[in-house]
Amino acid sequence: MCRSDGRHVFLKGKVQMITYLRDLKEKYIQFNSRNSGNPLQAKTEFEELIREFKKSQFEIFRDFASLLEKFEDPIINSFIMVEKIGNGKIYNARLSNGPIESINRKVKDLKRLGHGFRNFEHFRNRFLYATRSSPVLNGVTDYNPVTYYEDDEF
Repeated sequence: MCRSDGRHVFLKGKVQMITYLRDLKEKYIQFNSRNSGNPLQAKTEFEELIREFKKSQFEIFRDFASLLEKFEDPIINSFIMVEKIGNGKIYNARLSNGPIESINRKVKDLKRLGHGFRNFEHFRNRFLYATRSSPVLNGVTDYNPVTYYEDDEF
């Protein structure tokens, strides 16, 4: 009987610890969803969240608090809302560098798959063709005309 009571206390402690860990994680998730579009409020609540994580008995949350402090400005800036256009609608979304990272990945993938383009213009046209929803052949439109100066003498 004593063994089962001790085991019950042990399991109860584990459940409390898991609940505590889950609650700290949920506080950060709720902080993210609650402060969209309000960077000033996010800053004050962010500082409170860091203090709470620093007081945690678990090293992982103390390390996370240090990480949050290190990147405080970019995290707070991510709460700024910007207008975006997608699916024929204008909507507000949080500021993100995701679209730029996507373009960078596409360029790197194209370079890797091309095994080295010797002609930059061919590489440029191939990239424009691969990334546009309605590609223009040769990558030349009325908007961005290309002027060749090969016949001119310098």
